[in-house]
Amino acid sequence: MSLFAYRQSVAAGADALEMSLARTSDGVWFGLHDETLDRTSGTSGFVAAEHTWSEVQRYRISAAGTSDPGQSDQPYARFDEIVLEFGRDHALFVDPKYVGADFYPELFEIARTQLGTADLTRTLVGKGYCTQTEWGDLATARGCETWGYYYADELAGDPELLTRTSGSWSMLGLDWAAPAATWSTLAATGKPVYGHIVPDLDAAHTALDHGADGLVVSGVADVVGPLTTGG
Repeated sequence: MSLFAYRQSVAAGADALEMSLARTSDGVWFGLHDETLDRTSGTSGFVAAEHTWSEVQRYRISAAGTSDPGQSDQPYARFDEIVLEFGRDHALFVDPKYVGADFYPELFEIARTQLGTADLTRTLVGKGYCTQTEWGDLATARGCETWGYYYADELAGDPELLTRTSGSWSMLGLDWAAPAATWSTLAATGKPVYGHIVPDLDAAHTALDHGADGLVVSGVADVVGPLTTGG
């Protein structure tokens, strides 16, 4: 996850930003969805938590797997950089991946340092997979909104999953292609339900037709602009 990508999303009209975070061995949080840099930088077994930030900086996010493989490779973005540049004007959905819960409080301190006197609860949204309740509960205790996401197949396989976990989240997420009945089940909680992860305009309309209150989008340029102009 790079500053370049976030800047492009903001330019396309996104009103909130999602970030999955890893933490290096020397305590630097940065944008990474995976446990390793292998998928994004072509490494082999490079576990982020086992390396320093200086070591991570030797690598770049490859454009090969993006919708524009001709663009330049980008450096990984630190969490503090993202908060400083975007945190005053955009909600930040923050998802600590593959990191022990003991380190979660660091995220609030980093955000508070960058935002100064600004109201942190207006910026940071605790985002995680539905069973990541410890993170959701901590963010709630700090006065922040939270978003826990679900998948229809997993809800069908575990009928108690929603009941067991939804109390930790003020907003819920459901895969955009989920059946209408599953959308109705989540809507019945009375909490806002966001469709994820929306790759294109057709998927966006599918989720909205099922009653989605918002969208978590991967194809920002293809979705946000057309939706805001009535497409």
